[in-house]
Amino acid sequence: LEDRKVYGYNVTVADINITAGEQVANEISGKFVQVHVSVPEQVDSAIQGAVQEHGALDALVNNAGIVGSQVKVGDYDIDEWKRIIDVNLVLNMVSVKCQSNKLEEILSKNLPSTTGFRGFENLGPYTPSNFAGRGMKHAAPVEYASKNIRVNAIDPTSVETPIGKAFLESMPDKELTKAVVTASNALPGLPQPCEVVSACFFLLSYEARYITGHTLPVDAGALSRIAGEA
Repeated sequence: LEDRKVYGYNVTVADINITAGEQVANEISGKFVQVHVSVPEQVDSAIQGAVQEHGALDALVNNAGIVGSQVKVGDYDIDEWKRIIDVNLVLNMVSVKCQSNKLEEILSKNLPSTTGFRGFENLGPYTPSNFAGRGMKHAAPVEYASKNIRVNAIDPTSVETPIGKAFLESMPDKELTKAVVTASNALPGLPQPCEVVSACFFLLSYEARYITGHTLPVDAGALSRIAGEA
């Protein structure tokens, strides 16, 4: 991320995790504010604070998401299901609601996953929240295009992020699960967070000024591979 300072953004990092949030903010010379993303008032306060400090809001990247328990749909706890939907889906609406009158012109950007295109076993609420989130990227750009606000999404395959590593660690056979996850990609290995960051910076750039309502898979060819193909 150090090399990305040349893009000239003044960045506010919002997260519930103080330690991780402050670390990222320090690495990019940004500012950290603690926010519980499922609480609309906290999201709005963070956006208002960024506008007051920097004079404008040029872009918002929503990278919050939780997977939840890896159990079948019929076995899911209702309260946990609602919590995952609140973080993964309702936040999309909240972020649009809080920012739509403050964005100057650039981009509202969300990062779900390839579960927004196909189902995966034991990812009950995570999968439908990403399907619905992808639908949001078709509704919002039409409504806000007249203000020159673009709305796009990136759908990564499994990436070696903390949430991805936690998922692997929760599996009874970690090595087998990692082999299965990796094998689902057409390209070998698992993408690193920097690969997703690069796609994000492209969508934030002037070169992408006529791209809106688009979901860009950073999936190592996973969505192109036929299920079960070696």
